Amino acid sequence: MNNQLSVFCLALLLLTTSVVSAEVAKLSPKINYADNLLMNSKTAKRLEELDTEEARLALKEARDLLEQAKEAYRNGEAKEASSLGSLALKQFTKAAKLLPKSESALKILRKRYIELDEEIASYLEWYDSAPYVSGDEQEAIDKAKSEVSKAKILFESSKYEEANKILTRVLDDVVVMTNRSMTSSEIVNSLDFETPEQEHKYELARNDEYKRLIPIAEQQKAPTGGKLMLFKRFVKKAGDIRSEADLQFQGGDIKSSIKTLQNSTDQYLKALRMVGIR
Repeated sequence: MNNQLSVFCLALLLLTTSVVSAEVAKLSPKINYADNLLMNSKTAKRLEELDTEEARLALKEARDLLEQAKEAYRNGEAKEASSLGSLALKQFTKAAKLLPKSESALKILRKRYIELDEEIASYLEWYDSAPYVSGDEQEAIDKAKSEVSKAKILFESSKYEEANKILTRVLDDVVVMTNRSMTSSEIVNSLDFETPEQEHKYELARNDEYKRLIPIAEQQKAPTGGKLMLFKRFVKKAGDIRSEADLQFQGGDIKSSIKTLQNSTDQYLKALRMVGIR
């Protein structure tokens, strides 16, 4: 009797497993993926344990959409099922953003904020000592400072990602503006150098500023392949020419050194233009 019962239970188990397997097989790969992610993943378990109404409702909405996708697929509405599956995944991603970040992730975000803030400050300081600032530039500077203040408020509220997004935009704008400022004819024409030494000092500072833009541009624009090779070629050439200018200055030929410095700066400018900075 016991053997018969065991055989019956085994048969029932196999039948149930076959039904479940057939049910899974009936669903599309996308819905199967969504089902596993929304029901069994570590992220789903963490959301279930998160004691907030917002997270609970977001997860429930994602799972409701998933069930609607399953039903639509069973009814032969493959296109509707795919659309609902996508919505379920999108809602789940939205819910996952409500999870608290690990301390290591927060540390990286805080470090990035400090780096961005310091970079922007160094550019804005350049304008504080610039011999000429146009009205448009001043307006852009004021806007940048306002955005930096907004980012600081977000940072102090532990909203690091939002703060970093603002600072990244500001840095891009400031880099482009500084690049334009250093090539502006208004600035050059407004300067009246009393001695060759003064003009050399100006060209030296201008060359240093362009050189400082190079690693930032490479990081921000991330050139690859032939574009990267040409970018680096311009940068190397600029450095070689700068070394030549330094030797000319040390030898007392200041006027030649000025012209050579300008050539070096032109190579940095070509490198920046190569990656899309005008």
